Amino acid sequence: MQFKTDRKPAVAGSFYPADAAELKRMVLRLLAEAKPLKKSGVVRALLVPHAGYVFSGGVAASAYNQLDPDKTYKRIFILASSHRVSFGKASVYTGGDYLTPLGKVTVDTAMAKTLISSSGVFRDYPEAHLNEHSIEVQLPFLQIKIKSPLVIVPIILGTQSPEVCQEIAEALAPYFTCENLFIVSTDFSHYPAYADALKADQLTADAFCRNSTSALLDAISKNEEAGIRDLSTSMCAWPSALTLLYLTRQNQSLRFDPLEYKNSGDIKPYGDPQSVVGYYAISITETPDPQFILTESDQKELLRIARNTLTAWVRKIPT
Repeated sequence: MQFKTDRKPAVAGSFYPADAAELKRMVLRLLAEAKPLKKSGVVRALLVPHAGYVFSGGVAASAYNQLDPDKTYKRIFILASSHRVSFGKASVYTGGDYLTPLGKVTVDTAMAKTLISSSGVFRDYPEAHLNEHSIEVQLPFLQIKIKSPLVIVPIILGTQSPEVCQEIAEALAPYFTCENLFIVSTDFSHYPAYADALKADQLTADAFCRNSTSALLDAISKNEEAGIRDLSTSMCAWPSALTLLYLTRQNQSLRFDPLEYKNSGDIKPYGDPQSVVGYYAISITETPDPQFILTESDQKELLRIARNTLTAWVRKIPT
């Protein structure tokens, strides 16, 4: 018999408040102050930062404001990259549920086990989840924003291989549907000066929004080759972002919208402009096929035809 081991909060009290009432107030305030819904459409994926709420919570809230709070998602797949361990594959949590100060978030452990049994690129490696913050910090936003019960599939990547990322995407492809939501948890540049971060992060975000795996990899390489002082990475979870692009790159109906950008140098009085971390919120939305969109004049003309047709038929009916 396998005993259930819920994944307990690792960064409550540091990245966000440990007290449930205080956490709820903070998330509600961040959502109220953040960018509102930008455009209509079905949100298929979000790219969201994962730093402490004091630093990146406002940008994260702008991403979550794009979600319809009344929509019920069958599953929410959260892709993140490990800050602590490298193990060459992806770990799906199978031991139990994720806990936050706001309560329990259900993990689809059956789906997690299906992924592990169906593809060698996944493994049951709970150690990757226990102290990793990048999935945990997304959950209170989801718990507050989405009214229906949450069911998540938490995936931690322990690889920096594009080939492995493509394998992960191929295994996840059957589940990249409108009934599910995908979230990539990532920050952008780490530790350059403020002005350098602006340039590097813009290059990376533009490449990601081109929905091109090669463009993202090229942008990361260009930033590395530019000799930017103290740049540790252009995007700490670029393998997770790359995995999403392997899922989206063939879909021309998807729209990539940059929603908000800040870096830690913008956060007064805490941020140091000489060494910053970048935060971007980006939504990926399914747009209707343009050939099926009716203009207002089209709608009026169709209504006129329908009325004339109905009138003609009525006049033919014997009385």
